[in-house]
Amino acid sequence: MSESQLLLFLGQVLMVLLLARVLGELFRRFNQPALAGEILAGLLLGQTVLGHLSPDLYHGLFPDDAVQLALFDVVAQIGILFLLLVIGLEVDVVSAWKLRNQSLGVAISGVIVPLALGFGFAYAFYDAWAEVPTPRIAFSLFVGTAVAITAITVVARLLFDLRILKSDLGLLLISALAINDLLGWVVLAIVIGMVGSLVSDAAPALDAPQIGMVVVATVVFAGAGATWGRDLVTRILQWFDQQELPSPATPLSFVVCLGLACGIVAQAIGVHPIFGFLIAGLMAGDPSALSEHTRSVITQMVESIFVPLFFAGICLHVDFATQFHPGLVFAITALSILGKFFGAWLGTWIVRLPAFDRIPVAIAHIPGGSMGVLLAVVAKESHLIGPAMFVAIVFASIFSSLLVGPALSWSLRRREALNVVGFFSRRAILPALHARERFEAIDELVRFAAGVESQLDAERVGHAVRTREETMGTGIGDGIAVPHARLPGLAAPLVVCGVSRDGIDWNAVDDEPAHLLFLILTPTDEEDTQLEILSTLARGLGEASVRDRIVACGTADGIWAALHPQLRKSSKLSGP
Repeated sequence: MSESQLLLFLGQVLMVLLLARVLGELFRRFNQPALAGEILAGLLLGQTVLGHLSPDLYHGLFPDDAVQLALFDVVAQIGILFLLLVIGLEVDVVSAWKLRNQSLGVAISGVIVPLALGFGFAYAFYDAWAEVPTPRIAFSLFVGTAVAITAITVVARLLFDLRILKSDLGLLLISALAINDLLGWVVLAIVIGMVGSLVSDAAPALDAPQIGMVVVATVVFAGAGATWGRDLVTRILQWFDQQELPSPATPLSFVVCLGLACGIVAQAIGVHPIFGFLIAGLMAGDPSALSEHTRSVITQMVESIFVPLFFAGICLHVDFATQFHPGLVFAITALSILGKFFGAWLGTWIVRLPAFDRIPVAIAHIPGGSMGVLLAVVAKESHLIGPAMFVAIVFASIFSSLLVGPALSWSLRRREALNVVGFFSRRAILPALHARERFEAIDELVRFAAGVESQLDAERVGHAVRTREETMGTGIGDGIAVPHARLPGLAAPLVVCGVSRDGIDWNAVDDEPAHLLFLILTPTDEEDTQLEILSTLARGLGEASVRDRIVACGTADGIWAALHPQLRKSSKLSGP
């Protein structure tokens, strides 16, 4: 590599990263996924726009030189590997298993229906859709997988912005989408095994016994990682914390090394290394071992540098204008959105979710996002698909991700308006918490709640709230925590507000201690109430000055005087 090639590489990275970050943040500012802006940056700098407007400039910036292409490709490949690692960290198999009666039904139906639809259409239109000589079964399975996969990162970000990520609905969605992602990547790993190794024209397709071995090895690898592998990694990370080793540097280095090791194992068993990084993230994702702050550091490092370069980079050398086939794009987009929507909706009906939760759950399954784009990239490099199908899948993934935000917000707004101000009261305010630890604070709030409502069994309520907290932490950031539980036989919802002036570590994503604690107890059959209480709190306490003013109050009367007007203002209905 010459100095001129290195200089050009640095210039390429500078231009692509700068434009991708600017456009990504612009899209995020308008509550849209940054992925769309990053893709747009690649389109503007690549063959699609710059290549047509100024071919000489484009070829000067991105020449077809083997060394130059390899340099940028290495950075892009690092991006795809570590993005899967981050996605794996979001897959909480423990929570998914605890909610298996609901999440498994929704996830499996949400995968099988679009997978079957995609497979059927691809099989029927194989002659028109297949641009490369891929086996018909393998091609059809891939298209089915591409239209079935859902972007857990897009949905998680949206739920976080809506402040309902920590609700029971948010927990159900994240659990179901985690299973969806895992099933999708297992199918893709099997498909790649059917047609040969990644990016290797000399790699032979596997025969039936070899495919069977790949399937078994893939399932065993995933199962081992989700069980004893996760337990082992959790103990190692906890040991790091006990030894007070530098954090987040030590766990970050360990998780990266774990990803590399699992990538090697995945390649050895005949599947794509990115599947190994997904399993590594799954193994390291226990919230009790890897704090939300450390997880956030890893995520921000990947999403701020490697991900923009990857998503912008995949568009540099593909002409989306000439490879855009309206009929194919429409078909793939419709199959992706409608298949996942009806698949997830059918799952909510099978597991008998409340009627008002069915539409939001179904809508949350439609975005392809980064997962769909990743599948398209892997398939294109594995010679499963040609450029036209690649463009169609990328378009469907981006369009569905842009659609999900407004659609999900609409589905939540269409619920029956509920005035939750009446569930708060002056007598349910604890102005000075003595607890210094999360579960101690929960016990203190529960004991206080039992004093407010004599019908409550403090031991039973405490067990329910602690169990829910262990399943998924309820620190929503900005110094707020919302421990909650739904209780059978509870006559009416109850919200207890507690204030900790020193703050309590609640493992929030922003690593800020919780000063305002809201214990939310609702009847089992009133799932909508909990979500509306959380939404009201999010709207009412959105400003730091409001939160600081409430915390500064030293008495229950002062806290109520500061809190109550905010609740009235943010409630959907004006309470008495």
